[in-house]
Amino acid sequence: MVLTIILILVIGVTAFSVSALANRRKPDSPSVPRSILPYQLDRSDFSEPDIEWIFVLFTSETCDACDLVVNEVSKISLSNVVVQNIDFAVNKSLHARYEIDSVPILLLADRQGIVQWSFAGVPPSIAISEALVNLNIIPPESGQSVKIN
Repeated sequence: MVLTIILILVIGVTAFSVSALANRRKPDSPSVPRSILPYQLDRSDFSEPDIEWIFVLFTSETCDACDLVVNEVSKISLSNVVVQNIDFAVNKSLHARYEIDSVPILLLADRQGIVQWSFAGVPPSIAISEALVNLNIIPPESGQSVKIN
């Protein structure tokens, strides 16, 4: 009788241990490490530092998504915004200085170089227009828009 009880307890503890080990799970690791985008630029690193706003695109010529963003953002034609494309092959030093480890990266900085809006990847179609309106770069009543397809 005692042997039966001990055998039942051993089987129960073993079953519980196997179940606990099978159900123990590590949290999923992130699929892509999160980058910290720059929040301050030295405007003298870029062209036309006296213009009120700068739209900096960090890109690479081997990046298809970068081509899409460059083509659309280069259509911005505002007197108070300069658009500058920083290609990795041409300007590795600026990519390194601002710790850009993925492309495309879009940064919209004011005259002091403070990044007021940023985006990693291809932004949704309305995001750039909303940023320009929200920062009063384009007055909402002007009817101007910037479209990214």
